[in-house]
This record gives sequence, C-alpha cells and structure tokens, in this order.
Amino acid sequence: MTENNYFKLHFFLRKPYAERADWPLFVRVSVGGQRIEFKIGRTVVPDNWDQTRGMSKGRTRRDLELNKYLELVRARFLEIHNMLLREKKLIIPAVMKAHFLGTIEKPKMMCEVFREANKKRKEELDRGDIVKPTYQRWTRCADYLEEFFLLNYNTADLPIKEVTSGLLDDFEHFLRMKKSCANNAAVRYMRSVKNIMQYALAHRWIDHDPFIGKKYQRTYNERQFLTETELRTIMSLDFTELPRLEIVRDTFLFCCFTGLAFCDVKALMTFDITTDDSGHTWIRKARAKTGEMSIIPMLEIPLRIVRKYSEHPTVVSTGVALPVITNQKMNAYLKEIADLAGIKKHLTTHVARHTFASMSLCNHVSIEVISKMLGHSDIRTTQIYAKMQDQAIYDDMEKMRRKFDGVNL
Repeated sequence: MTENNYFKLHFFLRKPYAERADWPLFVRVSVGGQRIEFKIGRTVVPDNWDQTRGMSKGRTRRDLELNKYLELVRARFLEIHNMLLREKKLIIPAVMKAHFLGTIEKPKMMCEVFREANKKRKEELDRGDIVKPTYQRWTRCADYLEEFFLLNYNTADLPIKEVTSGLLDDFEHFLRMKKSCANNAAVRYMRSVKNIMQYALAHRWIDHDPFIGKKYQRTYNERQFLTETELRTIMSLDFTELPRLEIVRDTFLFCCFTGLAFCDVKALMTFDITTDDSGHTWIRKARAKTGEMSIIPMLEIPLRIVRKYSEHPTVVSTGVALPVITNQKMNAYLKEIADLAGIKKHLTTHVARHTFASMSLCNHVSIEVISKMLGHSDIRTTQIYAKMQDQAIYDDMEKMRRKFDGVNL
C-alpha cells in the first residue's frame, strides 16, 4: 500500500493518427506521483467534449449513454480503490488498471472451489464410484457453506485464503446449532470441507492448512437388532388381509437372513442369485456403498421368499428378485409391523442388517466370514455392526460351567 492512498481519475481525448470525425477517449489514473493511461473503448466528437467536466456536452442519445458509462467507470475505480484499501493491498495505478480490466488473477473462492469439486463428485456418481447419498452430502455441504457466509459475512462466498481455523469452528457450530446436525452428520460435513482445503493446499491456492490440530470423531451408538424370539414373532404375523404389510415384512425378513442393505436388496436382480455345482444357492452382488462383493449363502427362508414373489408383476417385468417399495414407505410400514408384533424397538430397514450380523455371531459364524457376507471393506466396521447377545456369551461359557460346577473346594 502506498503512503499516499489518494487517487485521481481524469478522462481526456487524444487525436488519432488517421483523420476521423471522433477521437478515442483515454483515462488517466494517478496515485502518489505514479500514473497510468489507457483507452476505455469509447470515442467522442472533439467539439462535443468538455475537458473541464470530463464529459460530453452533446445532447444526442450516444452522448448521454457515453456520460453514463463514464460515471460507471468512475464508480468502478472508486470501488477498486476502496477494496484495495480495505484489504491493505498495494495501491498503485498498474494494480488498479489490472483490476478494472479484469487481467489480475482473481482469488480462488471457497464455495466456487467446492462446487467445482462437486462436478467431479457427479462424474464419480455417474461412473458408479460413489453412491447418490454421498454426492448429495457434498452438494448440501456447499449450500450450507454459502448460507453460513451470508449469515456471518453478508456475502455468498469468501476467498479460500480467508478460511481460518476460527471460521471452521464457527461453521461447525452453525451445522450443529442452525442446521440441527447430529455429531456424525457434522463430522461428515467437516471432513468434506477438509478435503477441499487439502485440494486447495495441493494446488497452492493456500499456504497453510487451517485444519491442523483439529480432530473430528464420529460417535458409535449401540446398534439395535432383533432377538430370535422377536424375529419369530414377526414371522408368525398373518398379513393375508394386509398385502402391503406382507411385502414389507417379507422384504425385511429377507434382509435379516441375508444381511443386504436396503439399496442392495432393492437393486438385487434374479441373475445375482446363482446355484453352484453342489446345489447350493448364493447371492453374489457388489455393494452399492463400497463396491465390495457380498457373497452370501442363501438359507431356506430367503429362498422361499424369492420363490413366493417370482410371479409378481414387478419381478416379471423388471427382473428384480423382490418387489421392494421405497425406503421411506418401508420404514413407515415397519413401525406398524412393530406395533402389531408388540416390539418396542424402532424398526428400520437397517435394523435387519444389524440383526443378520448379530444372529451370525450368536451362531458362532466367524467375524471374517460375516465381514465377507456384509461386503465390508474393513473388518473393524463389522466389529462395530455386530453386537453379541448375552445368550451367546452364556452359551460359550456353558462348557466351562459344566466342567467346574460341583467341584469341591
């Protein structure tokens, strides 16, 4: 920033080399003894030019429009000067000219970079590398950032260089307080922002990482699952008069005995179910979420469910294994089913997946095999999913109990 920040603006004519009726207009910008002159892309008849007032004195429409344009030029230079002054940047004529002509490199803006990254996320979605909810979370995070900037800075975007550690703390608070995000949702959004900042750091758009020293930990709540008794109760319900609940109950049971997530069972095709040379039936399907292959031996109950709906119009016309309705309706109907079964737990489509993992553990299936059937890319995820029931622990201790019970001390 120069010592003398005051600037002068002066419009003037310059006679062209070739003889012509109108002459080109120039602007001269002066700051602290330095000056620069350049054309502004307008012309005026010399007799109509008022040099003292720096405007045309003609009354034609062309002259009036020229004067309006000159006022806009003055206003734009004043805006540039105030911006440089506010940001404590160097104020010299060359810099002001570059800003006016748009030849100076504009700073990378946070939301702009985020939305550019989201275009890549869309390509990944189209290619099948990520699922739709992941893409939607990224786009929603960009929207939340814009809303946060408007609320706190009265602007829809900020230069990415101005994103500080304190700003990130404020955005996290905004997510939790204003958007009512639970901890895990807020952590996912903050990790998306961190990804963008690392991308900017790699491209040298920023020279420091505002996430240094910050850690965002997800919380792992107790997973709900059904006991075998509760599962049998649901299986025994008679829905002959309620076919809409019967389809939902059967889809839920299919997931309980296969471990498939809702999006995977909805996309399950008949060709995903195969029989090997030994006559064993398998589900072999890549998970939509991770791309990992789920390899699941089919028990008698899910086999019967598939056969039950083999003639259903949806199954016949589309080739899906089951006529699965939307997840929203499934969860709404599962609440009805839970009430009819006298189950107090909050039933959702994902409870079926937890139930499969829990029953597998209780029946002494190894954690490695369960992980393969669930299609997990990391066995630690399986360890979080599956919670052993008290009965399983009791059964495991039975041998020791029989050996030592009754021993005299």
